[in-house]
Amino acid sequence: MFRAVGRGLTASIEHAVRRLRSRPVPRGYEALRSKLADPAAVTVWGFLNSEIGLGSSARGLVSAVESARGGVQRFAIPLAGRDNVPFGSSAVVRKTRRNIIVVNPPELIGEPFAFLNRYWAGSHRIAYWAWELDEVPDQWRGAFDLVDEVWSCSTASAASLRRATEKPVHVLPHVVEDWPHERKDTARARLSLPRDGFVFLFAFDFHSGFARKNPLGLIEAFIRAFGTGPAGPHLVLKFHSASGFPAEEARLRQAAARCGRIRLVAEVYTPGEMRALFDAADGFVSLHRAEGFGLNIAEAMMAARPVICTGHSGNLDFTRPDNALLVDASLRAIEPGEYVGSQGRLWAEPDLDAAAEAMRRLVGDPDLARSLGTRGREHVLRHLSKEEIGARAQRLLAASEQA
Repeated sequence: MFRAVGRGLTASIEHAVRRLRSRPVPRGYEALRSKLADPAAVTVWGFLNSEIGLGSSARGLVSAVESARGGVQRFAIPLAGRDNVPFGSSAVVRKTRRNIIVVNPPELIGEPFAFLNRYWAGSHRIAYWAWELDEVPDQWRGAFDLVDEVWSCSTASAASLRRATEKPVHVLPHVVEDWPHERKDTARARLSLPRDGFVFLFAFDFHSGFARKNPLGLIEAFIRAFGTGPAGPHLVLKFHSASGFPAEEARLRQAAARCGRIRLVAEVYTPGEMRALFDAADGFVSLHRAEGFGLNIAEAMMAARPVICTGHSGNLDFTRPDNALLVDASLRAIEPGEYVGSQGRLWAEPDLDAAAEAMRRLVGDPDLARSLGTRGREHVLRHLSKEEIGARAQRLLAASEQA
């Protein structure tokens, strides 16, 4: 699910390591203290101020654990150039006996993280990781030596992690927060989207894997469903972080140019703007080839938007035949260059004709669209709220205390 977060992280933490000898506490880490906190306290570490998926995961964990137990410290690991969500750290962060670490294995085992690995020494370290294929990358394996147990966001992701370690691996889904929903016409006006007509939405981060997210497949399915003429439904593709992927962005723009009803939105949105985008849409489509969880899918369901998605991998924990239109897919080997470090492993190839038919069904049957949206929202509210995930996290933390 999550790829390496790039040069911003390396620059931030390398700076901290360089300053370690010359300053009592490195810049950006001033809140840290060596004194032990209350024995019952727990600290959540992650990119809490960033819009990336890892940042959303960490913020969700903070809200979930706080809802269940209190005594939660949080530390926002600096991420140069991508800290744009004002969530922040606790004013003072003391050492705790249990730490929940929302950081990818490739970063955790790197030299830039040596400072924090030393700080966590002697504590019970819980990693919150996700992976979307049936085997984790070889470069992940050394990270298991740095943690005591692993939490993961879905049954499929946890299964892949268990194949790589004998340490405990538990399923703890992402939190999906509810929000005050806007009227559709108000949200569309605010985001300059078409006032009338059915609007499909998909959103992705280029760092998460262009081929894995499969926006080209979505464009092809949309055109098969509705053609390229001036009349018909619209498709909004929201993405960010394309600057490091010029060839892929060019392919995306070339494909989208086939139809004037396809709109590309190349911006970093705040969480509030993303929520308005969900409220503005009529349906959400994800023709992914693999997902560790599928947070955007779950957020669309929270907005009561009907979902069409590939019937494969992590999203199957919450997308069911009664609350989503699942697109059949066949497994195939990952081709060279499609996904770093994963050549030859398997992922899903969604049936684009089936996806096109599902889109036509939603447009042609408002009652079906409304029913799917309602059932999807009910499922997410019941199973992915911060209160439900907080209760599950509390049970896992209680078990770790007794281990």
